[in-house]
Amino acid sequence: YPSSSLEVLDLSGGETPFSHFLPPGPPASPPVRLPALRLLLLADCRLTDADARPISHLCPRLEALDLSGNPLLSDAAVLPLAALRRTLRSLALKRLPLVTAHALAALRALPLQTLELRGSSVPPDEAEASLGIARRAAECGR
Repeated sequence: YPSSSLEVLDLSGGETPFSHFLPPGPPASPPVRLPALRLLLLADCRLTDADARPISHLCPRLEALDLSGNPLLSDAAVLPLAALRRTLRSLALKRLPLVTAHALAALRALPLQTLELRGSSVPPDEAEASLGIARRAAECGR
């Protein structure tokens, strides 16, 4: 299992859901956390909303997250990321057709410098207007 001092974890393209990298335990046991993790790459991992929901709790210091290419992810996976309002600066949600403008409300509190939405249901100009991020960052998602 990953170390509690791990800062970067790249599982991109993996066949195994992120949750399978955590040790098994009864539901009442304290969840395993990756307190030092700053960069988490989970692109093209066949994630579901259930796989992605605990990320903000398990990785409280996350600065960059890539969930791109997991077409089963929806707004339900994005909304919990609001808990990372002090740390998350880069978020890639490319090729997620089920992510809509509804998720933008949760992202407003984040100190995002980069948001990539290409392939989502959110037009780049709407992301820019809703989040107030620099046009340059919004264009990265086109």
